[in-house]
Amino acid sequence: MDEDVVADITGRFILSNGGENAGKPLEGRIIMTEKRVVLATGQTKETVPLSKVIDVNVGTVPQHVKRFFGDTATIGYRTDDGTQSAVIESSDEKVEKFVAILFRCLLNGQKVAVKHPARVGGRIKDTSVVVGKLRVKDRQVEVKTKSSGFGIDVATVMNIGRTNKIGDSDDRVTLVVKHTDQESGLTQTTQIAPAKSQYVNLLARYFRLEYDEVREEVEEIELTNPEKRVLVGVHATGGDIDFTNMLDGDPAYVTNVLNSVRNKQLVVENGDGLSLTPQGRIVVSQRIEDVNA
Repeated sequence: MDEDVVADITGRFILSNGGENAGKPLEGRIIMTEKRVVLATGQTKETVPLSKVIDVNVGTVPQHVKRFFGDTATIGYRTDDGTQSAVIESSDEKVEKFVAILFRCLLNGQKVAVKHPARVGGRIKDTSVVVGKLRVKDRQVEVKTKSSGFGIDVATVMNIGRTNKIGDSDDRVTLVVKHTDQESGLTQTTQIAPAKSQYVNLLARYFRLEYDEVREEVEEIELTNPEKRVLVGVHATGGDIDFTNMLDGDPAYVTNVLNSVRNKQLVVENGDGLSLTPQGRIVVSQRIEDVNA
């Protein structure tokens, strides 16, 4: 293989390519370059061009292979014979790293038209549609344009939808991402329309997979009732609150509680007060019903 290899793992896979090994668990190597994924055993080889990939799913085992596999990554791709899939199983750590590299190879450098922000709060903004290039890294989606650029932290995403309109174009599949601006705290809506429609689905899948991972990590954070009350209080007041009265405690106790939620990266200093981090907002949205503030 003349291309540089960016990932090379061992594991099992099942192909749905209609060949003699279709539907059978095979053990071998899964090799990825920036242009293709190759699934190889000693006797067989399946090549998946990345330009043909239309979906990547993680952790959901397809019904027809549940009796064979546990945690998996499934790659859907187009061929001359229709849509095929390759179900890959390896250790959790290997699959996670493989999928991260796969999304970078699929999405980085893709041309997109963007309108950012299309809305701030409920107000429509008269923002021009510009062309840029995608880059995904560290749970963030960036778009670089000729004059500037912006990034969306996955943890700030509130909703993802689709439309067929961006600017004056009403026939271009567009991802509509509602998220929180970390500097202002305001809700923004950004429209992203890849030049090829298949990347709308892949970008949406990336957002959702990364957000689910953040949410799982947040769910593992243990919080005391005072810590929960602080987070809800910051959410309700924007950080302008007397925490001593809220917690009915002495200053040293209040300081300990505030330091604890800071150390858990759920709040940050914001001028004279505190504001929630993206992870803190997820905690509040998930657990607010548990708090008697």
